Amino acid sequence: MIEMIKVSRTYAPNIKALSDISFSIETGEMFFLIGRSGAGKTTLLKLICNMETPSNGLIEVAGYNINTLRGKNLAHLRQKIGVAYQDFKLLSNRTVAENIAIAMEVSYKNPRAIRHRVRDLLEQLQLTDKYDTITSELSRGEQQRVALARSVANSPRLILVDEPTGNLDASTTERVMSLLTRSNKAGATIVIATHDASIYQQGTHRIMELRDGNIHSLTRGGR
Repeated sequence: MIEMIKVSRTYAPNIKALSDISFSIETGEMFFLIGRSGAGKTTLLKLICNMETPSNGLIEVAGYNINTLRGKNLAHLRQKIGVAYQDFKLLSNRTVAENIAIAMEVSYKNPRAIRHRVRDLLEQLQLTDKYDTITSELSRGEQQRVALARSVANSPRLILVDEPTGNLDASTTERVMSLLTRSNKAGATIVIATHDASIYQQGTHRIMELRDGNIHSLTRGGR
């Protein structure tokens, strides 16, 4: 699903966020990116979804060189990628339901199917009573869950999640991970950037640690 070959990202004047990164993620895999703040996790996710372009190197997603895709081809690929951003990027003047529905509306889903999917996701994340609430009125933890629901709503082939449990208690964290696990079992490839060791230490998924923009280790959980 994802192939990176000697990828670097440098910001002006000469700040190296990532240096010579090479790794691959298989279709249907759940993959964890770990590391301290500033290690390069968010930059890596932005490169994968084409929010940023690499300074050097090759990035392929679903067999496509995403940095050469343009127009309809790029738009088509982006519809297959769901992203839950660390800063949420919700439409603050729209309701919870409207925010989650957006991804499905651009794919011309049936309105009744959209409503059913939105309510199902809100129930899974204990947000049923927030259906018509304006997102700016939510707590940060609630906004975080809405952003996650939006990222999985359209059943994308690839889901990128940046710090999904940072504002959540243990019980809500479990619900969030259950939702991501269900999406993974349904076939989605999932990449999770996190500081939260509780969500990856007990599993057997692959874990890549970044330090100062470099791959420090690539291991498997449960060992």
